[in-house]
Amino acid sequence: MSRKVSVIDYLEENYLNIPDKTAVSEESESITWLELRNRSRELAYSLISTSDPSGKKVPVVIFMDRSISHVVSIYGTLYSGSFYVPVDVSTPVERLNSILETLQEYRILTNRKDEKKLLKSGYSGEYLVYEDLIGKAVGKAESPEIHAAVNSIMDSSLMYIIFTSGSTGVPKGVAVRHRSVMDYISSFMDEVGMRGDDVCGNQAPFYSDMSLKDLYMTLASGAELCIIPAKCFSFPLKLLQYIDEKKITYCMWVPTVYRIIAQFKSLGKLRPDSIRTLCFSGESMQLPVFEYWKGFYPDIDYWQFYGPSEITGSCSYYKVDNKRNYDGLIPIGKPYRNTGMILVDGEEIIPQSDRSRKGEICVYGTCLAAGYYNNPEKTEMAFTDLPSELGYGEKMYHTGDLAFWDEDGNLVFSGRMDYQVKHMGKRIELGEIENAVDSLDDIDACCCVHNKNKDALVLYYIGSLSEKDLMRALDSKLPPYMIPTVVNKVETLPQLPNGKLDRKTLEKENN
Repeated sequence: MSRKVSVIDYLEENYLNIPDKTAVSEESESITWLELRNRSRELAYSLISTSDPSGKKVPVVIFMDRSISHVVSIYGTLYSGSFYVPVDVSTPVERLNSILETLQEYRILTNRKDEKKLLKSGYSGEYLVYEDLIGKAVGKAESPEIHAAVNSIMDSSLMYIIFTSGSTGVPKGVAVRHRSVMDYISSFMDEVGMRGDDVCGNQAPFYSDMSLKDLYMTLASGAELCIIPAKCFSFPLKLLQYIDEKKITYCMWVPTVYRIIAQFKSLGKLRPDSIRTLCFSGESMQLPVFEYWKGFYPDIDYWQFYGPSEITGSCSYYKVDNKRNYDGLIPIGKPYRNTGMILVDGEEIIPQSDRSRKGEICVYGTCLAAGYYNNPEKTEMAFTDLPSELGYGEKMYHTGDLAFWDEDGNLVFSGRMDYQVKHMGKRIELGEIENAVDSLDDIDACCCVHNKNKDALVLYYIGSLSEKDLMRALDSKLPPYMIPTVVNKVETLPQLPNGKLDRKTLEKENN
C-alpha cells in the first residue's frame, strides 16, 4: 500500500488482512474489522448525501457515549472527508452552546441511546441520528462518492477538534491535523509498541485526547479495543473481574484508576493473569501506587506518558525501570521523534546540563496542533515563534507545566505554572469554575482551589445563596468533573496588601 495519509488507510489495511478479527468490543457486543470498515463507509455515504451541496466540509459533532457506534461515527466522519468533534453527553447546554458558537458551522450526530440526553441538555436545534443514517445506506460501502471524499483528504487537513477548559469560561477547541496523528501513531508504535494479539482496555472518554492511544494504536497494530463499561470504574473488584473475563492485556489509564484499586487492595482478591502492559497518563503516577502494582506484576512493562491536548496524544514517553528505586517522582521521559521539548525560564532556554533547575515545558514539532479553532487570539498567545537556533519559521507550544532535567536526560514533571489543574485525569481551568459561580445571582466573590492530596476541588464563596442551591445551579453550567467536591460559604476571603485575592493562602490550607 502507498504512503498512509490518514488513519482510514490503517482501517483499509486491516479490512484486507484481518477482516474477521475483532476490532472493537463492548460488554455484550463486538464488531470485526470488516464490519467496522463497511459500516463506517456506509455512514460516510449518508453523511455525504445529506451534506451541503457545495461540498464544503463542516465538522461533525459526535454526541455519544463510549460505544461501538461512536467509533463507527469517528471513522464514518473521516471517510466522508470531514473532521469530528467528540462531545461529552453530560455537557450542560451553556457549555454545549459555547462549543457550537465556536464552531459556527457544524452537524450534530447522536444515536438513539443518547438522543434523550441531547434533548434533556436543552439543545433544540437540528441533529442527525446514527441508526437512521446507517439504515439508509446499507450496501453503499463501495460508492464512488466515498472514494472521492477519501481522495480529498490531505495530511494538512483537520482530523478532529477536542474542546478543553478555558480560563475565560469559554472552552477552547484544539484543532489537530491528520499528519500530527499519523506521526504520533508511527512514533508510538516504534518506541512503545502494541501487538496484534493485545486486548486494550479503554477507560478514557472519546472526548478526551487520551483516547487517541486506545483508538489509533489498536488500529495500527490490529489489536482489539475493549470498551470497559463506566460502571466498572466505580467498583475496583468488578473492574478486575471484567479485565479477567475479557482477557485484557494492555491498559492506558489515568493514575486515579490505579490508585483506587490500590486503595482497596483489590489485587489481593483478584489478580488477572492476562495483563502484560500498564501505562499511565493524564496526571502524575504516585510512587506508592506504582509500588503496589509492581508487587503483583513485577515483570510486566510499565510506561508513563506526558502531553497536553495541544500536542496530539503525548509528546514524551518513559519506560519505568521495575528494578529502580525512584526518589518520589517517576520521570515523564524524552520526546518522540519529530518532537522537541525544551525548558524555558523567561526568555532563557535551560540546558540539560543544568540539573534540577525548573522551567516551563515548551514543545515543538510535527505533534503541534493547528491551533485553537476560530480563536486566533488564544492561538497566538499559546503558540509562539520557536527560537531561530532550534528551527526557522516554526512554532512552539507553551504548556504552562513545570519540569526539570534529571541525570539521565529525562524530564521530571514538577507541577503547574498557573491555576490550571489536573482533576480526575482531566485538565481544568479553575477560572472557568469561578466564572460559572460568579455568574449566579446572590454571589459576591469566590475562589476555587485544588486539594492535590485528595484530588478535590474546593470552592470558597461569599454570598446569600445556600451551598445546596449553589451546587444545584452549577449542575446546569458545568460538566460533572468540574463540579466542586467541597463548598465552603464564608464571610470573607483573604486579600493581599494590594487588595487582590490571596489565593495562595487558601491553597496552603488545602495542601
